[in-house]
Amino acid sequence: MSKIPEQTIEEIRSKTDIVDLIGEHVRLTKRGKNWFGLCPFHGESTPSFSVSEEKQLFHCFGCGASGNAITFVMDIDNRPFTEAVVQLAERLDIPIDASVEMGGRSEKNVAHKQMYEAHEFAANFYNHLLLNTVEGEKAYEYLEQRGFTRENIEKYNIGWALDDWEALSSLLQRQGFDMNDMEQAGLVIHRENGTGYFDRFRGRVMFPLYDDHGTIVGFSGRVLEKSEKEAKYLNSPETPIFEKGHLLYNFHRARLNARKTGNVIIFEGFMDTLSADRNGIENSVAVMGTALSDTQLIKLKRITNDIVICCDGDNAGWEAAKRFSGLVMDKGFSLKIAILPGKMDPDDYITQHGIEAFREKILDHPHTYMSFIMSYAKRSKNLSHENDVLQFIHEVMEELANTLTPVEKDMMLRQLSMDTNVSIEALEQQYLKAAGKAVRKEQSDSFSEPALPIIHQKKKTISATERAERLLLGHLLNDGSIFDSVQHQHEELFVHDDYATIYIRLAGFYEQYGAPDFHRFAETIEDRNLRRIVLEAAVIERDPEHSEQEVGDCVTHLKKYRVQQIITQKMHESKDAEKINDHTTALELAREIIQLRKSLSAM
Repeated sequence: MSKIPEQTIEEIRSKTDIVDLIGEHVRLTKRGKNWFGLCPFHGESTPSFSVSEEKQLFHCFGCGASGNAITFVMDIDNRPFTEAVVQLAERLDIPIDASVEMGGRSEKNVAHKQMYEAHEFAANFYNHLLLNTVEGEKAYEYLEQRGFTRENIEKYNIGWALDDWEALSSLLQRQGFDMNDMEQAGLVIHRENGTGYFDRFRGRVMFPLYDDHGTIVGFSGRVLEKSEKEAKYLNSPETPIFEKGHLLYNFHRARLNARKTGNVIIFEGFMDTLSADRNGIENSVAVMGTALSDTQLIKLKRITNDIVICCDGDNAGWEAAKRFSGLVMDKGFSLKIAILPGKMDPDDYITQHGIEAFREKILDHPHTYMSFIMSYAKRSKNLSHENDVLQFIHEVMEELANTLTPVEKDMMLRQLSMDTNVSIEALEQQYLKAAGKAVRKEQSDSFSEPALPIIHQKKKTISATERAERLLLGHLLNDGSIFDSVQHQHEELFVHDDYATIYIRLAGFYEQYGAPDFHRFAETIEDRNLRRIVLEAAVIERDPEHSEQEVGDCVTHLKKYRVQQIITQKMHESKDAEKINDHTTALELAREIIQLRKSLSAM
């Protein structure tokens, strides 16, 4: 195994645009020299996460997270240093020796790596079967009928799983994959009689499922012909590398396009996203199931605040749109809901009417949340019946009480009056009752089940001693000669454990590398808190022209602090001795305290 050369690490770090990299995870806005957004490492509603393009560093004033491009990948993806470097190298198309040492990889990481590689291998196998074999011709014709070109098939790596029990499993075994890992990855199933494994996917068109980085982590297989015995779609099960509540289909492609368009479209199914994407609407994602999770919404919040929900036109689609819209509104997004006519889904609509009609008639004329809720409540009612009128008004009020601006409230009341022939004055009274009920419920909920608030952490006020430690560490990180001088003159420097630990690690770093490089040093530290201290110290304002005086002042302050701590300790010991009438010890301690105070005055 070989290690990544230092010059390659430096090239990767220097060529990575940290604003572009972090911008893939956080919606950033430029203010002055720096960029700001919501911190991806802790919950917050006011941006305190800063990215410096000039220094190529990030820092959160709320939770203290700090780092550069490499440490950001380490933290955001929970990857060890070498994997983070390899990921950034691939992003920049910088070649790295395939035999590079991945550094202390656990058995778990090895298994995960095999799972990723096996999914890539399986996808290529399925794609080859679809495009180059007689067995794949029927599936290819089906995709052509659905509007897919060969270029589309290659772009999305769509494939065909043979109607064979062991086509993939036997191939994986011959390739040397651990079959127990392959079962955990959801690609194969262990036979109940213990005689081996068989393929999970058989006789299906295979659509790869990608994680946020564009790595294949699962599949969705579709049968060619409807069958009562088989589900139309069969998805990979939840595995160590695939959690459907964390994954949004097409997120890795839609992320940058959503920033350009300013919004993201949420579909129910990935076929709708594929249909939109291949027709030029490249800012859409799809949920992998019937739920929209907090994790998925947090991902979307980092790239845009504007969401368009576009679900199927049938009853299930309306219900899904209502569920999704409630969750989206709770997270503070700006929301629109696009409604499809009849029982059509977006894929059907685009196929029958074309992409321009879909843009102009559906996406360009969405409902507001208010108008959607009113349409949702009205669709199953006959407003010529008194009971339906009362139920309609009740449902609308229940959903919208305390969520509307004064203007929206006025518009809602006027529309309800037109739809029901009930006076605006009566509706106003009904609204006030519903609003009061909503307030009481909210207060009751907050009393019985207190929500976890977003914590706005104030910037920590540090002591004069820690300021001295930070400034001293800043000089040591940036000037090797100062480090050598201080190390030879003083055995003890820092008083706090974190700084003392960093100092010891820095001594080892200089022994190995010789020259100062705080970026590289920070990357060798796994502990986020220690890394934060390093980076805060590294960029602290120093006076290089008077560095010797600054360092001397810091060292003197820390010496005085240690002596003062010893004096305080001996004063406590002296009081304890006096309490037990040990006057000899108390006198000796008093003399020591006097000498220490003299040494303190002489510093």
